[in-house]
Amino acid sequence: MKLFHKNPAARRFADADTIRLLTIFAASFLVMSLLEPNIFFTKRYLISMASSFPEYGILALSMMLAMISGGIDLSVVATANFSGILAIQFLIRFYPEGASTMTTVLFGLAVVVIAIAVGALCGLLIGFLIAKIGIPPMLATLGGSDLIMGASLILTKGSSVNGIPAFFAEAGTKVLFGFLPVQVVIFAICALVVSYVLGYTSFGIKLRMMGSNPTASRFSGINNSRILFTSYMLGGMLSAVSGLLMISRANSARADYGNSYVMQTIIICVLGGTNPNGGFGKVRGVVIAILILQVLSSGFNMFPQISNFYRNIIWGAVLILVVVYNHLSENYRINKLAKTAQSQ
Repeated sequence: MKLFHKNPAARRFADADTIRLLTIFAASFLVMSLLEPNIFFTKRYLISMASSFPEYGILALSMMLAMISGGIDLSVVATANFSGILAIQFLIRFYPEGASTMTTVLFGLAVVVIAIAVGALCGLLIGFLIAKIGIPPMLATLGGSDLIMGASLILTKGSSVNGIPAFFAEAGTKVLFGFLPVQVVIFAICALVVSYVLGYTSFGIKLRMMGSNPTASRFSGINNSRILFTSYMLGGMLSAVSGLLMISRANSARADYGNSYVMQTIIICVLGGTNPNGGFGKVRGVVIAILILQVLSSGFNMFPQISNFYRNIIWGAVLILVVVYNHLSENYRINKLAKTAQSQ
């Protein structure tokens, strides 16, 4: 099923991108460790970092699916909050006090199922606007984001949802074996599933083909609308999982949690090598980019003099620099592959 990167030269470029990202991660980690070794390189701080990135990391996987299709999804955070709010309101209303262990497990599973189902419906709505109505992805997801957030505000009346049963927060923030946050395990499962779907299923191949050239994809017999529906539905399901993690960490739910995550997910995808024009994206690149962003973000937190205003400038500059670098690198890659093909 591996139709991409069979060309040895293309494979070398892909490996070079991975090495570049790993080098940036190692350098970032080393610099932050040297600047504040008594804070950064401690077990407690490392566990805190590991507990933070899965929320926007899973959203980045959702964003990557949209980008590979040739679009974008600005509704990932709104979908995450809306899915989580509906699921958690069900839990608050129906979970009985003093419930047995089996009842607690069943309610926990019900919350997950409800959230993922709502996320899938939100994704299908976005997919319908793009695939059937023909609205450009940026406008469809921007409007969809406002619509979904508006529904969340109506449900919560603009305030926080509190009174969540204690077991939910405990399960979502548990540290396994004294060093492994359960959030990381959930993120790893999501990343493995997305990697398998993209690399070993016909859907993944068709998604890349459609993102590369939707016209050629349609004439080759691929149902572009179905692929778009599926990609945004999967993205909505991933967003729902992220929403549950946000709620468990905060032990409350709001319609505006994680607003800054949209920019971060775009930076992660572009830094990880996902083509904003569609057709290419690797989970491993996105995962390494997530780790880089978390190291930098946690490093900034050690210096209170770096305000949030400066951080916004830094993230914006990083995004622009990465886009420019990827554009120049892609042009070089195309020219190199063309020369290699001619020489063969």
